[in-house]
Amino acid sequence: WDYYYEFLFYFTGEYGESYNFEDVVGLYKVDDYTIRYVCQTAYDYYYFLTSCTSNWLVYEDLYEAGKDSTGELVTTNYATSLDTTMSYGAYKMQSLQKGVQVVYVQNENYWEYTKNEDGSLSSVSFFQVDGKNVPQYQAQKIVIDVMTNEAAKLSFLTGELDDWAPTADEMKQYVTSEQLYQVDQTYTMRLFFNDNLETLQKLDQSGNQNSVVMSNYNFRKAFSLAINRADWVTATTGYKPAYYLLNSLYFYDVYEDPASIYRNTEEAMQAICDLYGVEYGEGTPYADLKSAYESINGFNLTEAKNLFSQACDELVEDGLYNEGDPIVIKVAWSKGAMESADRSQLALLNKHLNAALEGTGFGQISLEGVENLPDRYGDVPSGVYAIGYGAWGGAAFYPFDAIGCYTDAEYAGNIHEAGSWDPAITELTLNINGEDITMSYEAWTRSLTGVGEYANADASIKLYILAGLEKGILEQYHCIPLACEASASMLSYKLSYYTEEYNFMYGFGGLRLMKFNYHDSEWASYVASQGGELVY
Repeated sequence: WDYYYEFLFYFTGEYGESYNFEDVVGLYKVDDYTIRYVCQTAYDYYYFLTSCTSNWLVYEDLYEAGKDSTGELVTTNYATSLDTTMSYGAYKMQSLQKGVQVVYVQNENYWEYTKNEDGSLSSVSFFQVDGKNVPQYQAQKIVIDVMTNEAAKLSFLTGELDDWAPTADEMKQYVTSEQLYQVDQTYTMRLFFNDNLETLQKLDQSGNQNSVVMSNYNFRKAFSLAINRADWVTATTGYKPAYYLLNSLYFYDVYEDPASIYRNTEEAMQAICDLYGVEYGEGTPYADLKSAYESINGFNLTEAKNLFSQACDELVEDGLYNEGDPIVIKVAWSKGAMESADRSQLALLNKHLNAALEGTGFGQISLEGVENLPDRYGDVPSGVYAIGYGAWGGAAFYPFDAIGCYTDAEYAGNIHEAGSWDPAITELTLNINGEDITMSYEAWTRSLTGVGEYANADASIKLYILAGLEKGILEQYHCIPLACEASASMLSYKLSYYTEEYNFMYGFGGLRLMKFNYHDSEWASYVASQGGELVY
């Protein structure tokens, strides 16, 4: 009711006493060209628009015809086959073989196409690229095949496939290729823990050995400092080392200031400097905050060894560990089958940890990856595993919401570290305008959005709160950031983009702004001239 009241008051000044909250939130048809979307809380208009990454419109005839009410829920087979799909946009589905192939062709009904005298379709962008309008949607047919990576690589090198994503092992061969497109993503890869002692003791009776060490704060902190992230990312497809939760792709006021990157703010940099104990100014190696922040690499072998030694003493004293005993912990690693890159990443983690554990009283540690897990994010907080590997990301234009992945179960749907702490009751004290204020992590997060107390506060206050939340989460070491995800793909010589300038919202322009350097017959001749095998 409070949310509903604030929502209506903020926008309309009207409050209907006869309405229930559950009855009004949703999506409504106003007329044939207008829909009304009612949110749970007050929401910034521009942020709302960027969150609409898909639409809710369906072709009513097919949608209704496919309904099935025989089960507990009414379902529909809409858009599950060619016959039940109504295409829209620049391309339409021509054929679909489930698990094999899908083919799209130009949609002659799309409003941006012009039909030429020879019957072909063409289109020119209504916006400018590098100062001019350019041809768009030049691909007449798009064929998407389901293939193994080995088959895809072979097809790419023989000119049959126009786009291919190399694995981490293959990246070394193509890292200098002009056809490699490598871009950062918002996702921060991390290890997340269940450090509840009782849970760990149970796990040590069913596959793990001495995973109880994860219950010790100094052990978890040392775990983080022992990882040489710059070395670890060499086993990935170009990931960047991470020492934080939100990377440099998060913008706190993108509509007013496209350069408003959260990670570059003083508040964000100070939080990470405080986390790692890096000082700056007179008498220190760093003249200012930026240079101090840029010096951080998350790796400190000396401190890691000291903390591991303290942790060993504490665990032995508490009767939880016998000095020198081996440590074996199963890690919930992947939804699908683990690939060679995954095994290389685990091998590096074990290498880094064991180098830091040497001489501290601990025996050797072995992290063992577990694959083919449908819900590793839920398995860790529920106590099936002590450690999981995965990421949070997305919501690049609203970091004040995105932090809720770690602090607000309602926002995230699942707090991956819920076996370690409850952010709804764990408190954080921050100084706002000279006053110490204490609230739960969840309450601080909610205060930044919707009708929260600080939702409309000055940017400096919101950034200070966000940075305080980020630092507070990290310094508990219930999760350890490892790297920022990057995507890498190879584009055939047959194709290029109108622009090589990457835009986070639009990429390189995708299929819309992809142009052909060869027509199909020309391409076949070129491949043949290269002996049927291309070198990138």
